[in-house]
Amino acid sequence: MLRKVSEFKNKAKVYSDITGLRSISRRYFVIGAFDGVLTILGMIIGAYLSGRANNEIIFAAGIATAIALAISSGWGAFEVEVSENIAIMARKRKVMLISMKNSITHKAHNFAIYITSLIHALAPMITALPLLIPFVIGLDYIFAMQISLLIGFGMLFFIGYYLGKITERNVVIAGMRMVVAGVVTLSVIISLDYIMGY
Repeated sequence: MLRKVSEFKNKAKVYSDITGLRSISRRYFVIGAFDGVLTILGMIIGAYLSGRANNEIIFAAGIATAIALAISSGWGAFEVEVSENIAIMARKRKVMLISMKNSITHKAHNFAIYITSLIHALAPMITALPLLIPFVIGLDYIFAMQISLLIGFGMLFFIGYYLGKITERNVVIAGMRMVVAGVVTLSVIISLDYIMGY
């Protein structure tokens, strides 16, 4: 058993080196996490502005939204990566004049497809669920919403901080850029609500 695990780890490392899997996975995770936070924050504010929301509705709608976003993200990533893999293999076949079907490159890219799709599917769920916790622990609806907003903006800052760190930029500025994205999103939702007169 341990031998098989070790073999898998070694194979995964080789596949990762061939495809640049670590970098691709990082991008997919950040995109998915960002989408998860903004989508749930937008849903929470939209529900509040409707005047008809409560903790149960927010939680149920949030879970449904998170699941839909996870499926959409994962499925979309899978289709994109499959198409990209087909194009890559076709270009390499033209250059090398041999079939790449059973090559280690082909196997590596197939492995990367499933890993990146899974990461892109899980990322929005990972960031969406903490935003919904305040609505299921018995807090007052308004207080739960305020806590959820704080968590959401905190996660946006952390996502930006992380990006700043790996790209060796100013981490505070990078974090605040993500926070601004959240502010802009909620401002647009609130403005639309005001314009439409709900």
